[in-house]
Amino acid sequence: MKRRYFFRFIASLLSIPIISSCTKVPVTNRTQLNLVPDKFIRWISDNYYYDYLDDNLLIEDQDMYNRVFDIGLKIQGAIKKYFEIKNLDFTKYNLDYEINVVDDKRNLNAFAMANAKVVFFRRIIEFCENDDQIAAIMGHEMGHVISKHIHERISHRLTWDVLTLGVAEIFAQLGFFLPWSRKQESEADYLGVVFMTLAGYDPYQASTFWNNLDKYKKKVEEYKSNEDLIVRIKRNLPEFTSTHPSPENRGKKIEKWAEEVQKEFQDYI
Repeated sequence: MKRRYFFRFIASLLSIPIISSCTKVPVTNRTQLNLVPDKFIRWISDNYYYDYLDDNLLIEDQDMYNRVFDIGLKIQGAIKKYFEIKNLDFTKYNLDYEINVVDDKRNLNAFAMANAKVVFFRRIIEFCENDDQIAAIMGHEMGHVISKHIHERISHRLTWDVLTLGVAEIFAQLGFFLPWSRKQESEADYLGVVFMTLAGYDPYQASTFWNNLDKYKKKVEEYKSNEDLIVRIKRNLPEFTSTHPSPENRGKKIEKWAEEVQKEFQDYI
């Protein structure tokens, strides 16, 4: 987010009524803290997202873009299908998704904003072995959006930082690249498995993707013992593992969920 938005951000932040509020996450039904109005979150997200696009090159490979875009459409359709199957109100979750691909061949990364804008890096698409693995990432990122994890994270920060006058620190951290909590990650993993399954993709490929990423991370870290390479190695570590903590049993959990989800929704896939 560029400096020109700083004072507008602070003014808006100070005008927020900090009233305790809780919502529930669809699918998992977990209760979460949500202090911040949707309009405010969308305003922050829009400012950051379009500034980010201004500062980064998008891919010119139309075939690659169409591939990712089509997968995104199928995952969106699967989200709607899930709400219909469970007879849930889809009104608040019928979001205006936008998908872009940054032409970054070095960083393994993807992220989603609270305003339903999703960004993939070229490197992570090339890292994926098939469309199912791209769908796993897409479902995971859209799972963060549906679960309002950014709302929750900012709400938690507000309860501490505003009370301690730490507004500047909040601003510095609102790049949306802080690591998710284990609870949020597991939630996004599970939702991703549900959504990709209903979209017709192989959910076991989600486990394969995370296992491949974990192996890649460990392979890179083997070279850390050489002090002369530390700085360079840190630059080349897969960013997805820093913004998305990857415990060793992650792949096993996802594999278990894949089996459960396929059984639960076998009549809809």
